[in-house]
Amino acid sequence: MLTDKQRATSAAEDSALCRRSLSGDASAFSLLAGKYHKRLFSLGYSFFRNPDDAEDFIQDVLVKVYTSLPGFRGDSAFSTWLMRIAYNTAINSVKRRREYTSLAEDFEVIDPSVGPEEEHLLRCSREAILQALDTLPEKYRACVDMYFFYDMPYADISEVTGFPVNTIKSHVFRAKKMLREHLMEGE
Repeated sequence: MLTDKQRATSAAEDSALCRRSLSGDASAFSLLAGKYHKRLFSLGYSFFRNPDDAEDFIQDVLVKVYTSLPGFRGDSAFSTWLMRIAYNTAINSVKRRREYTSLAEDFEVIDPSVGPEEEHLLRCSREAILQALDTLPEKYRACVDMYFFYDMPYADISEVTGFPVNTIKSHVFRAKKMLREHLMEGE
């Protein structure tokens, strides 16, 4: 997880790039797009399960961000504002398509020091976790993804989803409980 100091430094860099972009420096927006490309791709891929669709999603989000940048007030971090636009874009798309797959489906534990037996156990554990994640309600899955896989604090998740912070905490807590129960059943 990022420290508060790292978050503040990143936010200050983003703010400077936003100001440069608004003053006509196209390279500044390119730097912002590059900085968040991987995060946007992960979010897009978790929703659309296709690299081409994820790249199209990134382009849609970046166009929305670029055209909306003059309205960015800076009340929250640029990254939070960007993720809110991305999340809303993805949710609106999902409502049209009615499919959502957790980002967690792409996590991979790779350790070159593990033997074949341990690797098999890790693979089985991964499959069990993925199956358990699939049982979560969509709103819980989205909160768990942002909290654990995007390393977002509750306040940022709240800004992105529009849920109150206590609701986010509750969703993550309930999701962990549901995951634990589901995984205990499989023992």
